[in-house]
Amino acid sequence: MTFAPMPAEIDRYFAGERAGGVFLLACALAGGAVSAALLASGSPLWAMSGPLVAVGLAQLAVGSVRLRRTPGQALRLSERLRSSPAGYRAEETARMRPVQRRLAVYKRIEIALLAAGLAIASFEGYGRTLYSVGLGLILEAGVMLAFDLKAERRGERYLAAVESLPEG
Repeated sequence: MTFAPMPAEIDRYFAGERAGGVFLLACALAGGAVSAALLASGSPLWAMSGPLVAVGLAQLAVGSVRLRRTPGQALRLSERLRSSPAGYRAEETARMRPVQRRLAVYKRIEIALLAAGLAIASFEGYGRTLYSVGLGLILEAGVMLAFDLKAERRGERYLAAVESLPEG
């Protein structure tokens, strides 16, 4: 027995995960391109490339994993829902609750990095280097905060749908 709205929720959630993977890869590539341009041009903002490359490497890793893992995961979960809605509910609830907790931690870290970037960029008398590092942190932390806020909302909706299934 399949519950009618759940296949659509699975599709919606994992389509968002795939889109998120593409977005992260695009951010990583854009950050790399901007970094290369800053360094090649001898721009006084060259130090911005540090945060762009550091976060870009993480974006590259996470985006690649999402794109590689998501299609199979969605298929497996759709099959699990058809064969055992109660088992699906138990497994997905157990998986999604820690995912949602991690997103809350990521938000705190991103807010802290955003604040650090603002503080670093506002230091007077320390030259263009700290200013540039601060701008890079502001940019990357802001983008990732927005990204994770959207992921958190998508996860909340999906988890609520999962938890609405009967337990047994």
